[in-house]
Amino acid sequence: MRAEVKPTENLERLKENLERHTEHIEKTDNGNLMVELEDPELLSRTPGVDTYTVDGEQKHGLKGRPVEEEAYIKIEDEEDAVKAFLATVEGYDLRILNSGRDWDIRQLKKYNPDIKHLKFDKPKKVLGIEKAVNIKGKQQIEIDLDEEDVELVYREMLT
Repeated sequence: MRAEVKPTENLERLKENLERHTEHIEKTDNGNLMVELEDPELLSRTPGVDTYTVDGEQKHGLKGRPVEEEAYIKIEDEEDAVKAFLATVEGYDLRILNSGRDWDIRQLKKYNPDIKHLKFDKPKKVLGIEKAVNIKGKQQIEIDLDEEDVELVYREMLT
């Protein structure tokens, strides 16, 4: 199925992110991407997609920024899972430190299939990742989140 995708920003990066999930992708003259893929719903879950049009019907994307920069996160509860989701929407390619929350990680992979679940508890220097969401000793990524919004966003990310 063909779809025209309007990016929020960084067309080249979004194109790279979508290439492995599409059968064909190309830039259009109007600054959008024309993609051919089996499941256009993928576009509704891809960070960096403003809108997409399938069969003449325009649909809203996830918005945010195309996933690009790596960051660590530790997921121990629903709030951490929501922060991971919001970091993904902000364009972070997450490296999740050892976590027993496999369900949450599977849900997060819907939005970025390249998320990695690491089998160690602390960041490794060898990976060269300087940013983190909730890990001391790394440059912190601030995720603004009200406590009352945690459950709402958590439920929404599971759908």
